[in-house]
Amino acid sequence: MTGAEELTSTDAEMEARLRPLVNDILDRFNRENISPAEAGMVIMALVNRVLGLLAPAPEARRLFILTLINVINNFLTGEMEEGGVPLRD
Repeated sequence: MTGAEELTSTDAEMEARLRPLVNDILDRFNRENISPAEAGMVIMALVNRVLGLLAPAPEARRLFILTLINVINNFLTGEMEEGGVPLRD
């Protein structure tokens, strides 16, 4: 297995493991009638917390920041798939 294949396998495993947690969070947002702006603030607070937790690990922190930038860039360039759970109908 090449490094790229291993990373893809690891990414797929992490995605499968975390998907239920993400779905639970989105379900709770829906149940509590959280607006998209409020959900955004929750996400920003979580990012802030993660960056603080990663402060002692500069390489992990850098990787997290680069991944976040890639997610935002992919969204802005239209490369992300639509179909997430809506916060409100």
